[in-house]
Amino acid sequence: MHQSTSAKSLDLPALCAAERLFVWGFRAKARSGTAVPTAADIQQVYDHFRVGDAVPSLESIIEIFACTAHTAIEVHCPTCPRMSESEHRMLHAIAAAQQERLDVAREQFESWLPPVGADWALAPVRGLATIFRIAGLILPDRRVQSFDLGRTMAMKSWFVGSPTLH
Repeated sequence: MHQSTSAKSLDLPALCAAERLFVWGFRAKARSGTAVPTAADIQQVYDHFRVGDAVPSLESIIEIFACTAHTAIEVHCPTCPRMSESEHRMLHAIAAAQQERLDVAREQFESWLPPVGADWALAPVRGLATIFRIAGLILPDRRVQSFDLGRTMAMKSWFVGSPTLH
């Protein structure tokens, strides 16, 4: 099992339902080439929580990362109880967007995306955050713990099978 990059960070079981739902969906969509969960499974789970309309926004966010990221994002498998620093920072960005603090969300995205990619990501992030909020799924504002910027920025490219996905 992959170890979390931050020993003091909260892991998946300690998060609220809204956070767990977002992280599971993000992980599942990021791994869309695998057999389980399928796109239909993701849609069914999101529909169950009355946020099915957020799936296209989730897909757009993943697509923006796939097409424009200059730095790898560490994403664990959907069933892993541990959370990466990247996943914590992604949650922080979504929570900030839910509170209309778009400058904070954009700042988080700029650690992985070029400025234009960060700008593109804001629209689907706002959409997803709004759909979650309307459904009563409020993401708490958890401060992101410090991370090793040198480690993050040094990763300009990555190969299939990289430790950024497990």
